[in-house]
Amino acid sequence: MAMFHAQPLLLLLIVSLLFLPAALGATKFRKCNPDRNSPVEVKTLTISPEPPVESSTNGNITVIGDSSIEISDGATVSIIVAPKRSDRRSYSLCDLVACPVAPGPIEFTVPNVFTKEELDVMGNKTYLVRVSIIMPEHQKEPVMCIKFSCAIREMFPSRQAIE
Repeated sequence: MAMFHAQPLLLLLIVSLLFLPAALGATKFRKCNPDRNSPVEVKTLTISPEPPVESSTNGNITVIGDSSIEISDGATVSIIVAPKRSDRRSYSLCDLVACPVAPGPIEFTVPNVFTKEELDVMGNKTYLVRVSIIMPEHQKEPVMCIKFSCAIREMFPSRQAIE
């Protein structure tokens, strides 16, 4: 009899675990290489304003995770926005967080991720975004790499009343 009372609670727990990230404004992402354990493990990715990003604004990307290594001065955050594969941007990680980053929690925000060209889309468009951390001493493999989709919605100019 007690088993029947526990089933609704179990179902509620499972459903809440599935939808909690969405309720907190987190964006779905995946590792660039799912078979590889990276030194920086991303826990949460958020885009603000929440997607779809409107063409009249710009998007900020916040990454929260854990690092198993110290990240030294000279590390860069690389962002690629596809379909324009030639559009690679690099930011000094030390401009986003205090360096060196000790092993443990890490959080950084990359501001104004999208270019004017990407924001001036005709109609709605979805971009594939790749974010990675590259250290000079780990050139072959980034210490963190994730990818996700981000929608940009065209905003039409508001009509002004004519007096």
